[in-house]
Amino acid sequence: MKKTRYIFFLLTIAHCLASDFSFAQQVFLSNQHIVNKASLSPAYTGFGDNVGVFGSYRKDWIGVAGAPESKIISANGTLFKNMGIGGSVTAQQAGIFTNLSAMLNYAYHVKFSESCFLSIGLGFGILERHLDLSNGDAIDPVINNMDRTSSMADASIGALFHYKNLNFGFGSPRVTNKKSDKSFIWSNRRVHLSYKCSFSKSWAIEPIVIYYPKQPMFAEIVVPIIYQQKVWLSLIYKETSAGLGIGANVKSNIVFNYTFEWYEHGLAHRSGGTHEITLGWKFLKNKTNLPKPDNKKPYYEWINK
Repeated sequence: MKKTRYIFFLLTIAHCLASDFSFAQQVFLSNQHIVNKASLSPAYTGFGDNVGVFGSYRKDWIGVAGAPESKIISANGTLFKNMGIGGSVTAQQAGIFTNLSAMLNYAYHVKFSESCFLSIGLGFGILERHLDLSNGDAIDPVINNMDRTSSMADASIGALFHYKNLNFGFGSPRVTNKKSDKSFIWSNRRVHLSYKCSFSKSWAIEPIVIYYPKQPMFAEIVVPIIYQQKVWLSLIYKETSAGLGIGANVKSNIVFNYTFEWYEHGLAHRSGGTHEITLGWKFLKNKTNLPKPDNKKPYYEWINK
């Protein structure tokens, strides 16, 4: 009963956020979720026994002046047996526009069995936007009279259902209550689905589908092909681009991932593509919970217990 009341309380808060913060600032588009699912939704905060710290750098449209550039540092882990806590700091720059944000995330996991749970995640933080007109170029007077720096409260919400190797979630990665600024913000709901499928003792795939219902121009499918949980090749398809990624677990606790995306249309087609690199460090908070390897079973049967 206590768990039911607690989850109802969190769902009520999430509903209030969705009602009050009905528009969303542009979010940091990243492939970091391949190695750090907490970057996909606050509901993944504290997912599993790992405590992790991740850093990403993304450069869009190499060779195009003023193209977007993004940096993010994040961390998350378990707080108690059924709670997770984490946070992130993000910096985005595109030409004369700069966004800085800091977010603190919390998740509560309701466990129904060893392989099934429901998670509700909430994030609260601050978002600062800056317009840099210091270069002295001639600019339209309307833009020149805009407030060059503005700050606002920010929030994110997410729900996640996990059953064995299946994950299904939805929510909004960034919402804001500055409704009067509709020309710069839009609804940013997100749905995501992943399923891990193992074919042998060494090979597995974990397709991830992400869809923005209010942004039909943006959806993506990522298919990591994993070898012995140590190295992987990722195939990436988005409605605006396609790409490849490579990654590895180095010495079991250091994670590396690199992705490259190319474009077939528009200005981005003339660029050198988009590059993103992610480095992470993770460790198990409680190693005593690790299952013992069983040589008679494929690795994926005991590693996912």
